[in-house]
Amino acid sequence: ARLFLQKLWEIVGSHRFQSIWWGDDGNCVVIAEKLFRKEVLGRRGPLKIFETESMRGFILQLNLHGFCRMEGDSLVSASIEELQAVAAAGSALGKLLFYYNPFFQRDYPDLLRMCTQS
Repeated sequence: ARLFLQKLWEIVGSHRFQSIWWGDDGNCVVIAEKLFRKEVLGRRGPLKIFETESMRGFILQLNLHGFCRMEGDSLVSASIEELQAVAAAGSALGKLLFYYNPFFQRDYPDLLRMCTQS
């Protein structure tokens, strides 16, 4: 369980990936589905990040680790820059998915150990 969360933490905070980032002041994870499939889940061999190669499997892992999906209208709290970047990137990103876990927050890495696998 820890491994999945640690990997997720690393890629969300990394500037190497354009398909996943912190949103909402670091309180949620934003995933650009189409690009994420290619950029993260599409990796093979030693570059592979997660066990699963499917979006469905990845979302299942998120749910198992206590994440819940947020509705897109929570975008209201996203910054103007964030919204402009999303609009500019357009269809290359695909649908945006928002996931929230009270113990998975950018500014509080110590909370990670509170995440439980159901």
